[in-house]
Amino acid sequence: MSTGREETSPLLPSTTVDSEPSGLRRQGQEDLPEPANLDMVPTKRDKIALAFILIGLGLVVATSWYLVFSGDLKAMGWFAVHPPMQTLAITAFLLGITPLQPPPSNSTIKERKFKSHQSIMLGFALPILAIGSLAMVYNKYLHGAKHFTTWHAKLGLISIIWVLTQATIGALSVWFNGKAFGGKENAKRVYKYHRLSGYLLVTLMLITIHLAGIHSDWANGRGHKNLRILAYYIGLPLIWIGIELRSR
Repeated sequence: MSTGREETSPLLPSTTVDSEPSGLRRQGQEDLPEPANLDMVPTKRDKIALAFILIGLGLVVATSWYLVFSGDLKAMGWFAVHPPMQTLAITAFLLGITPLQPPPSNSTIKERKFKSHQSIMLGFALPILAIGSLAMVYNKYLHGAKHFTTWHAKLGLISIIWVLTQATIGALSVWFNGKAFGGKENAKRVYKYHRLSGYLLVTLMLITIHLAGIHSDWANGRGHKNLRILAYYIGLPLIWIGIELRSR
């Protein structure tokens, strides 16, 4: 129920609109020091959860890159670009999410978190994902192979379409005070579903990586079964648990 008053800590901070109502400012407040960090681990639970994420990412990325770079890169061709870039992309997506967890009450830190989130997602995660995906498509084209014949490939395609849709809706809900959705209040409602969609998308991406690392012909041909079990049966769940523990 609306109270008719402006929120003191808006959900969608904007660089064009002051994020704190002027009526709440104290005289001389502009002289107070800025927050020194993004307040990433305010509680013990968040510290443990972030550790889970980093350990899981370490296992998945290290294993995926080892499987590629310990093999015959020339024989792999353009495929050799795919696993490193996709694991790097999921790392960027996860590190882009974690600044928003947990949501702070400090409006200055909140705005910084949003800027970090957008910069990582649009400036790093999406371009890397595009490189890894196009490398796989081009490799299939060179060999005259059919596309999207496995569950890994099909879920990968769904993930890419979902990512692009997610990024578009997220940007439109924040930029220009949510003008694309009819104003800030409507944009806030959209943003709630954007967050929920993001958690579901991460789950789908982790499942897609699991299928590649455990069930794909290439991964099975590379061997290292125990290492792959460690990464894709333990590392991936650690990432998911860490993300969920940090959510509010």
